[in-house]
Amino acid sequence: MQKSKGRLLTEIGTVIGIVVLGFISLTPAKSQNTTMKLDHGNLVYTGAVINHKFAGQGKLTVQSQGQYVGNFTDGRFQGLGTFTATKGWQMQSDFQNGQLVDQVKLHVGNKTYDQKILADGTLKNAH
Repeated sequence: MQKSKGRLLTEIGTVIGIVVLGFISLTPAKSQNTTMKLDHGNLVYTGAVINHKFAGQGKLTVQSQGQYVGNFTDGRFQGLGTFTATKGWQMQSDFQNGQLVDQVKLHVGNKTYDQKILADGTLKNAH
């Protein structure tokens, strides 16, 4: 039996549609720079967002507390970041999945404290 011309065109169109939609769904989401206010304005994020989550370089300001500037992945702190408190002290660290890792540097006035983070989460002076 021979297929009708209309049916053949419909099948070709369907296959092309499936391929195009599959390609679109597999294309990585693009980041978009934006400003988001959360918790009734107590938290303000400015930076890259992918799929409604903080992603890439950004700044998170916590009202009356200070601000964190650094990298985010999937909505969590990731990589090197710095928190500067409104009271003047500053903390720098490396983050992995939102957790402090390796070393923390705390700057208070003209003093710097360098602490190593141990596997159990406790701190030890780094010499």
